[in-house]
Amino acid sequence: MKPNFYLMSILVGIFSLPVCFGSIAQTTPGVFVLGGIHQSHETAKYYTYERMGDIYQLLKPDILCVETEQKYVEDGSFRGTPYDFINFLIPLAQKEQTPIYGIDWWDNEQGEKWQELQRKAYNDTTLNQEINFIGGFFSLFNGYFKNKDFKEINSSYITRLWKAKSEFKYHIFNHYPEYAFITDFENERNDHIVENILKVIAQNSGKNILIAIGIDHKYYIEDKLEENGVIVYQVEELEQFAE
Repeated sequence: MKPNFYLMSILVGIFSLPVCFGSIAQTTPGVFVLGGIHQSHETAKYYTYERMGDIYQLLKPDILCVETEQKYVEDGSFRGTPYDFINFLIPLAQKEQTPIYGIDWWDNEQGEKWQELQRKAYNDTTLNQEINFIGGFFSLFNGYFKNKDFKEINSSYITRLWKAKSEFKYHIFNHYPEYAFITDFENERNDHIVENILKVIAQNSGKNILIAIGIDHKYYIEDKLEENGVIVYQVEELEQFAE
C-alpha cells in the first residue's frame, strides 16, 4: 500500500470543497447532524459535554434524533446512549418536551463479531503500515478536537476528511476477505440509521430535526439524506435552522 498517495488524495479533496459561507438562506425545514466526539469531549477545551447542551438550546429543534435504539427511548432507560447526548441533550429535550427518537441499530451477534475482527485487524502485523496510518489520523483528530469548538469540528471540511479516513479503512479491509465483514457491518448499521431517520422525517413533516450522533456516522448520514432529497443544514447555516 502507498499511504502517501492516499494522504495526497485526501488533501486534494478537502481543498477542492466549495466555500459555502455565502450560501442562500434556506427556509424549508431540514436536519442538522451534530457529530459528537464521545470520550474526546472529556479532554476538549471548548467542545465539552456541557457545550452539547448549549448547542441544543441554540438550535431549539422540533425533534431530537439520538444515537440509541428506539426501544431504549420507549422504556426510558436510554441504554447504551453515548455520554455526549445523555448528559445534557436528552435531559434538556425532556424538560422542553421535545419528541425524542432513537435511530441506532445494533445486532448483538454481528456486533460481537465486528468487535473481535477489529481487534484482530488492528493487531495483524501484515497490516502494520496501514493501521498505523489510520491510527495517525485518529491522533490528529483528537489533537484538533481538543482545541476547537463544534463549528470547526462539525464543518464540511472535517466531515469530508473523516469520510476519506473511513473510505481508506474500508479500502484496506475489503482487500482481505477475513476483514470485509467490518465494512459490511458498519455500512449495514449506517443504512439502518438512515432508514430510521427517514421514517422520523416522514412522520414529522415540516419540522426541524436535530440528529445527535457520533461523528464517525456524520458524513454517511448527510450524504444519504441529501440523496433522498432532505435539506441538510451545515454549520454556516445554523441561523436558518434555528429560525
